[in-house]
Amino acid sequence: MSRNPLIPVLSPSKLSRVACLLLAGAVVGCTTKAEFSENAVFILKQERESKEEFSRQRHLDLAEVLAGMFGTPDEPNIPKLGDVEVSKVLDATHLHVASGPVSSDERGRARGLYREHCAHCHGVTGDGAGPTAAFLNPYPRDYRMGIFKFKSTPKGGKPTHEDLQDILINGIPGTAMPSFKVLPNNEIEALISYVRYLSIRGEVERSLVFLATSELDAEDRLFDPLATSDVRSEQASLIREYASEVVQKWIDAESQATPIEPPNPSRDLQASIKHGRELFYGPIANCVKCHGDSALGDGQKTDYDDWTKELEPTNEEALEEFLSLGSFVLAPRNIHPRNLRQGVYRGGRRPIDLFRRIHNGIDGTPMPGALIISDDAPAGTKGLTKSDLWSLVDYVRSLPYESISRPPVIEQGYQRSRM
Repeated sequence: MSRNPLIPVLSPSKLSRVACLLLAGAVVGCTTKAEFSENAVFILKQERESKEEFSRQRHLDLAEVLAGMFGTPDEPNIPKLGDVEVSKVLDATHLHVASGPVSSDERGRARGLYREHCAHCHGVTGDGAGPTAAFLNPYPRDYRMGIFKFKSTPKGGKPTHEDLQDILINGIPGTAMPSFKVLPNNEIEALISYVRYLSIRGEVERSLVFLATSELDAEDRLFDPLATSDVRSEQASLIREYASEVVQKWIDAESQATPIEPPNPSRDLQASIKHGRELFYGPIANCVKCHGDSALGDGQKTDYDDWTKELEPTNEEALEEFLSLGSFVLAPRNIHPRNLRQGVYRGGRRPIDLFRRIHNGIDGTPMPGALIISDDAPAGTKGLTKSDLWSLVDYVRSLPYESISRPPVIEQGYQRSRM
């Protein structure tokens, strides 16, 4: 039997591991080696939408394709995608350092960085369902949708290398995501590459599940190693096409960061804050709708992020079916708008960070990007100018210093005297 240039035929030992994962449903399987978990939630979602069962053969095909393209948690592969320069976003040396069990070589160089620093929250597969995830609020990020919240690119774009670096170095205030500033630069680079790897692998998996349930006929295979060479070539080409589309988005992101012109340094700050307040409560920016009359984040508290929406949280019957898949499916929680009076900004507290949040919105959440118009737009044109956005930034930054944001002052008569 000939081997396809894209997807190697699995050896008996690899087939055993795949069978353990699929039939036993375990993360580790029948061996002591870590295994990637199948995206059972998305498969069930597609089954519900297509009214078609994801057959055992398709489970096996999906596992074989992903193993051939991406390898295992201990031995990751970088997929070969023709003209797509995968090396621009995935580095083999960095993947080697970040993957595998926690260890070090004879020279003391670390390996297994992802499992040491990240897997307990984000999971071996990058599904955001590690052992500690259920105890955290907010839940850790599930990388597999390919959606990242805090970045410099517009909605729908992937984060840049610098965006991921900033998150690793600075952490995310107000969450369990810590700073890894103490790690040497080469280890930060290794983790960046591995997060990209998990996200690309996860999004390719989703694409192939969608292909199998929405585009292929029931009897069609994702990949059949026993088919004729022409059929195998056609199947491999289609798989490459789907994977290439995912990887290319990561490559393109490096040139998609939103350009930002700084505000006029000689502007009247108090006038800018006043204008920002008017916009905040006005019908165009309408920040008050979600962040509330007092900017305490209590305008609406019943919505969900995109990860949770996959569980159909408002459909009790569907939700019960999703939750029955296993403990790796975390119970839905509502997403709450930021309390702007606390001065805690998860995507960064610099003015440029706040500008980007308002300009681009926040992917995976109800927070929209602003409708931008030019400074010379005709009167009455709906939207916000870049100058308007800076006024909103000035107002948001002023909120923690307003009297309502400060704890109440205890009257002198009730204060305990000090010796």
